[in-house]
Amino acid sequence: MKKKKRYAALVAASALVLSPISPAQAEEQALKTSPLTEVLNLPRASFDTNSGDYDIFTALFMDVWGALPDSAVSTISKGDVALTAFVPTDRAFRNLVRHLTGSAPKDEEAIANAALSLGAKTLEKVILYHVVVGNPILSPAALQANGATLNTAAGQTFRVKVDGTKITLIDRSKKHKNAVVLLNQVDINKGNKQVAHGIDQVMLPKLT
Repeated sequence: MKKKKRYAALVAASALVLSPISPAQAEEQALKTSPLTEVLNLPRASFDTNSGDYDIFTALFMDVWGALPDSAVSTISKGDVALTAFVPTDRAFRNLVRHLTGSAPKDEEAIANAALSLGAKTLEKVILYHVVVGNPILSPAALQANGATLNTAAGQTFRVKVDGTKITLIDRSKKHKNAVVLLNQVDINKGNKQVAHGIDQVMLPKLT
């Protein structure tokens, strides 16, 4: 991946909005501090044919961080900052490109390049819309969060709808399909202050 060297940069984390959910699974001081950048393999990830992992998210994250070194996106590399990230899969980004353009290439690098054409500032807002800062929200708490409104690091909110074991995240876009949490990809990095859940669509904040 072309942007790997950007991962080595260290920048100060910006102050972000706290999550309204404080699950009791573990006290904050007992949690470890391995950042999500480690478990998502950002330094080592590369484009491949597996549409269920996070290569495109990696590319976009690194490009935004490289273009905007003071951006709050760097927070997911700071393991001492407690947060929950809802991370779209590669397939989710392909769906986004199709939503925006009417068609989407199958090649992951081409999908990433199409997303990068939105510009670093727009992608920064999109990435931060997937981050909720505060005590990590594990899947048992998420399943009890029907009707909750979560404050994101982008300064905008999304809503949670739970129907049985289906967790839907309702974003600000009326025309784009809402994201669903992938139950086989939850609680990534459990036991640390930063956790992630895979989702099947890219959530869209208000961009203007």
